[in-house]
Amino acid sequence: MGRRPERCAMGWNQFSLIRCLIFRIYSIATTYSWFHQDLTFLRKKFIGNGFPTKLIDKCTNEFLAKLYEVPDDQVHTVSKKSITFVLPFLGQPSYLLAKRLRQLIGKFYPCVDLKVVFKRGFSIKDMFRFKDILPLECKSGVIYYIKCKKCGPSAAYLGKTKNTVYERFYSSNGHLNPRTENSALHGHISETGDPECEFVFKDIQILGNCSNDLRLRYMESVMLKLGKKQTLNTQEYSI
Repeated sequence: MGRRPERCAMGWNQFSLIRCLIFRIYSIATTYSWFHQDLTFLRKKFIGNGFPTKLIDKCTNEFLAKLYEVPDDQVHTVSKKSITFVLPFLGQPSYLLAKRLRQLIGKFYPCVDLKVVFKRGFSIKDMFRFKDILPLECKSGVIYYIKCKKCGPSAAYLGKTKNTVYERFYSSNGHLNPRTENSALHGHISETGDPECEFVFKDIQILGNCSNDLRLRYMESVMLKLGKKQTLNTQEYSI
């Protein structure tokens, strides 16, 4: 671009002159690269004519700030989206981290309402249990689920027992007792005649438990209707 030498006197309004010339080269320059070159050249001219360096930089920064900075009083019409962030609680550092996160989100994402929630962190007591885990055989008052090892869910049984699981499967009328005559599990094996069809005790799944027999019946009735796929228990409900 063409430049005209400026003869500046100290009596001029330096502040207005600097801002005027910066705006002029910004309006004429077609690219940011040219704008930067012209601004550098203009700065050297001002310094050569005795203008204070701090005044030149102040005017330049104020002009660029108006172009790129978002005003603090800007009104946001978009409703804020609430986001919850979960952090482990580690004392004072957790509060400092939450404060810093809210500041950063508020600065760069003003349309987000960040909520920081603390949860209890891992402790030594989480490594130990107060009660021993009962083996499958000793559990009572449960809803159980067992399926054929070969056929899978297409030949499965869902039921309940208020006694222990072992008693339900191996007592005088238990599912896996060879002497039981009306066992749905034995009936499936007899119908298929496939030696690979079998029901393994250790594969039993516990779906729920309750010490109250009536509630246990309600639970079984709901699971028979809405629970896992099963075909061997022909009951629709147990109430």
